[in-house]
Amino acid sequence: MTDRDLNRPLTIVNRFTVKGDPGKFEQDFREHSQYLRRRPDFAYLVTVRLVDSPDVYVHIGHWRSLEGFIDTVHTETFLEHVQCLEPMVDTEADHAVSVDRVLVRNAREGHENVVLIPSTVLGGCLEFEKEVRELSRHFVGTEGFGGFDLLRSALRPQQYLGVAWWYDTGSCDRALADDDCREAVGRLDRVARFRIERTRHIAYERGVAG
Repeated sequence: MTDRDLNRPLTIVNRFTVKGDPGKFEQDFREHSQYLRRRPDFAYLVTVRLVDSPDVYVHIGHWRSLEGFIDTVHTETFLEHVQCLEPMVDTEADHAVSVDRVLVRNAREGHENVVLIPSTVLGGCLEFEKEVRELSRHFVGTEGFGGFDLLRSALRPQQYLGVAWWYDTGSCDRALADDDCREAVGRLDRVARFRIERTRHIAYERGVAG
């Protein structure tokens, strides 16, 4: 759309269901991610793999501007990478903006310490965001808490993705078992259809462009 702010930050969320060898996909996507890291306005990329569905990966890429993202996806190199990866996966893609973010520490790679909360709002979005902020308040008080990001889809505004992480698997396990956190999660039932997805943290890669 011509009225979109090209200077506004955005997040690209890609959910890949791998149809072949996950190891080959990880190797080829890593090559792609190294290209992204060198692009102007690329901030960082988080890669996780679902614990209960290990053929599913979620990549959350943060860009400092819409313009930087558009310039990158229009390059020949980006298109070549897409053509290489496309036969390996079924893809669901979304563009989102952060509406609430708390950053404390990074999550350790190789641990089951990142939780995804995909949600579809049933009523008012403000009420849903209020409940999620209450949930994140409980998360903040748990041992090893790393951060929380609530992303709202720019394409389907009733859809959100909550991302919470802890330093390691044990901290995440204890937080999700905490009674106050469990009650706060349960209250989301009133305002949204949602699910809790445990994931293994594969990689956190920051941009290196000047």
